[in-house]
Amino acid sequence: MATPVDRPSWATTRRTFLLAGVGGAVALVLGRAWGLRDGRAAAGEPARPRRAENLLETARGDDVELRPTPVDAHGPVFRLNRSAAIVWRGVDERRTVDDLAALLAAAYGIPAAAAHADTTACLKALSGQGLVFGVHGSGSETTGARS
Repeated sequence: MATPVDRPSWATTRRTFLLAGVGGAVALVLGRAWGLRDGRAAAGEPARPRRAENLLETARGDDVELRPTPVDAHGPVFRLNRSAAIVWRGVDERRTVDDLAALLAAAYGIPAAAAHADTTACLKALSGQGLVFGVHGSGSETTGARS
């Protein structure tokens, strides 16, 4: 899931954890400041999550680091593990949560129900940090607002 990266100095590390811990409210305020957009699904359609704009993605082995742009040395950094990176890379406004779960199930050879639960939890965590929009409820529900 999205976790902040440790920093060399204690003050910077503390600030990063505080930003990550505050969650959706801070992400919404900072997202507007960074020009990140909100997304809404039309009524009756399955949720099709989409990425926030203005994010710099850096591959670190199987992990992915995300930073808002323009890059601020003291701004938040989010590290996604391998499974979260699979979900993140699948988010493209066309795929539903079920489609993303199928990607995760194929990558790990796990049952569809387990992949769906993990995908939904991952998307909620990414949404809580303001990195993904259009996520609500179990993922198969209609999305009226950003969670």
